[in-house]
Amino acid sequence: MTVWVLRVYRGVPSHQYWEEFELPLLPSMNLISAFMWIQTNPINRQQEKTTPIAWEQGCLEEVCGSCSMLVNGRPRQACSAIIANYLRDKPNEPMQVAPLTKFPLIRDLVVDRTRMFRALEKAKAWIPAEGSWDPKTFGPDISQETQQALYQLSTCMTCGCCSESY
Repeated sequence: MTVWVLRVYRGVPSHQYWEEFELPLLPSMNLISAFMWIQTNPINRQQEKTTPIAWEQGCLEEVCGSCSMLVNGRPRQACSAIIANYLRDKPNEPMQVAPLTKFPLIRDLVVDRTRMFRALEKAKAWIPAEGSWDPKTFGPDISQETQQALYQLSTCMTCGCCSESY
């Protein structure tokens, strides 16, 4: 069985550090399944017992954006980060994961994306659902231009990856 190394940037805002884990390479393994493997077997590469990695997950199909993080320095969702694809490019190098840097760190790979949600709220990036029209109608009257602008905003899955590009 092939063994690979996952290097995780862990900790809390005042104390962050790298920790490495050796894992078996399983067919179609993604980062979420690697984190789950570590959760059931929290032993680092030095064979020391450690705490499981903190991360977020939701849909597990690249729709919700909750598992966004830096994978080998690039922003993406962990649920669609297939380990074999990364190992094919650099088979002898550890795969590195770290939290997004543009949001406040909570712990390990978990960041507080509240600021992004508040900005979308402020921009009214969706059609209000309650109290804004007669319930017997199909919805509020909105111009075609406004509908198009709101539609563009509604396609954002609020993953935060775009914030890492600046």
